[in-house]
Order: sequence, then C-alpha cells, then structure tokens
Amino acid sequence: MKKWAINISKYLIFLAIGIIIFWFIYKDLPIKELKNAFQNINYFWIAVSLMLSILSQISRAIRWNMLIRPMGYKPRFYNTFLSVLVLYFINLLAPRAGEVARCTVLSRYEKIPFSKLIGTVFVERLAETITLVLVAILIIISQLGIFVRFFDVHPEMKDTLTNLLSIRNISIGVAGLIIIVFLYIITRRFFRKKSGDNRNKLIVRLRHIKYDVIEGIKSIMKLENKWYFIGHTLFIFLMWLLMLYVIFLAYEPTKHLSLWSGMIVFLMGGLAMLAPVQGGIGPWHFMVYETLFIYGIDKAQGKIFALIAHTTTNIAYYLIFGMVALILLPVLNNSRAARKAAQNNE
Repeated sequence: MKKWAINISKYLIFLAIGIIIFWFIYKDLPIKELKNAFQNINYFWIAVSLMLSILSQISRAIRWNMLIRPMGYKPRFYNTFLSVLVLYFINLLAPRAGEVARCTVLSRYEKIPFSKLIGTVFVERLAETITLVLVAILIIISQLGIFVRFFDVHPEMKDTLTNLLSIRNISIGVAGLIIIVFLYIITRRFFRKKSGDNRNKLIVRLRHIKYDVIEGIKSIMKLENKWYFIGHTLFIFLMWLLMLYVIFLAYEPTKHLSLWSGMIVFLMGGLAMLAPVQGGIGPWHFMVYETLFIYGIDKAQGKIFALIAHTTTNIAYYLIFGMVALILLPVLNNSRAARKAAQNNE
C-alpha cells in the first residue's frame, strides 16, 4: 500500500506540474479566440492525421508480431493491435506505464509469458531510440541555424543542456554503467543453474524470468527479414512526423510552413515528451509554440496550434482508440472462447 501511495502521489505531482505549465501558457488567451480557431480549422487534414495515426499503430502491431513469432507464438493480429492502442491510452494516464500495460494485455489473451514480451519491447525501444538519434542528427545538421536561434532566445535551456552533457555528468553515467556491469558479473553465478537450486523457488522463478526476457531480446536475431523490421520502424517515424505536419495544413497561420519546419517542431516536441508528465501536457505545448515563434508564427497563434495538434494527435485519438480497445478486447476474446467451447462440445 505504501508503494502504491508513493506511485500515485508521484503521478499526481507530475500531472499537477503539467497542468500548472498549461494554465500559465493559456491563461491570457481568450476563450473566444480558441473557439473560433477550432471552428475554422480544416477538419479534412485532422481526418488525414487520424488515418496516419492508425497506419502507424498497424505497423507497430505488425512489427511486434515479427518479434514474437520467432519464440514459437502466433498471436492474433487484432489482439496485438488492440494492445498497442492500450499502450497509448495508458501512457496518457501514467507516463511510461503503457509498455507494461500492453504486455499484460497480450500475455492475458494470447497466453504468452509476460517476461518474454518485455524482452521484445526492449528490442523495440532500442530500435526506436537508435532511429530517433539518427533522425535528430539529420534534422539538427540540416536546420542548425534554427536550433542556434532557439537556444539564443532561451539561454536557460542552453545552460541546462550544457550542464546535462557536462564532463561530470558523462563521467557519472559511465561510472554507473561500469557498476551495473560489475554487479551483473558478480550476481550472474547466483542465477546460474546448479544442483539443488530447485529447492529455492524464488531463485528458480527469477531465473525463469531472466531467461524469458533474454529470449525476448534474442528474438531480433531470429527475424526472417530484418530489413522488413527496419522498414516498419522507419515507417512508424514517418507516420508520426506526418501526423503532426498535416495539422499545419489544417490551421491557416501555419499552412505555409514546410515539411522541414514540421521536422523541427516534431523533434522539439519529442524532447518535451521526455518529461514525466501525462501526455506531455504543458511542456509539449511550450516547446511547440516557442519553436514556431522562431519561424515567425505569433506566440498566440503558436499556442493555438499547439493546443489543436496536441488535442487531436495525443489526446482525442489515443483516448478514444484506447477506450474502444479496452471494450473490444474482452468481447472479441470471450466470443472466440465461447465458439471454441461450443465446437468442443459438439
């Protein structure tokens, strides 16, 4: 109970911080102006953004199944797809909890060990991190002047980034990695199977979990087509980028901006999503409208764009899709179980 109380308090604190930032950003913006903006946006492009979101989630479900099949399991696509929708929905409520939720859901309905699914998620996150770094390098090199201007306008963020990448912090990170590797080496023997180990159920259970996670990670080595996996990863990032960019076309003050501008806003918004705030509320809006200001977009208009984009791409889509997924999962699987039981009775 104490642990639950601490976790709930932590999430409430971060949510409160996000709400405070959000209120500070929009407190001086007239409600009438926001209402007019939502009435006048081109909802065709909002619908296009919705379709791009669905395509990204379909691709993510296909990619996840690619990692699961080499372990000997054949999950039904609709369960994998709906689990991915649950991932986004839960992340709106509790940051970083979505990955655990999607593994829990798929494990329940497909009878796949949870720890093996965690291993596949680790592979996915690693692939996405590498892709994000490569995309970020490409964007920064191509739009270096924009980043220089952004940090000139916000020297405090430049100082924060400089401190984060200081020699001291890098040294601490390297030292921490060395300690982790050292602890792994000295505890490895603890999990190594020996005669008589089976008497300790906890050790056996931990060993099974360890092997399952490793098997999930090794699934990347057993892929039938690794280029297909890479292609899906790149496609997912492309869909995420286009999801945001088409919102530019829906809002009159931003419709003239180029795709390169969209890439910068996408990257800066992505950095804001690293903050442990539900759905990026507050930090995401701040980073987006400040970046748009560099491109000559009035701050009031930038704030309205950020609200439109976040409401459609991060709140409405994932909230609605997630709730639909939570309803469909038991309905589809219970009906399937009922049909199977009826066939067995016959």
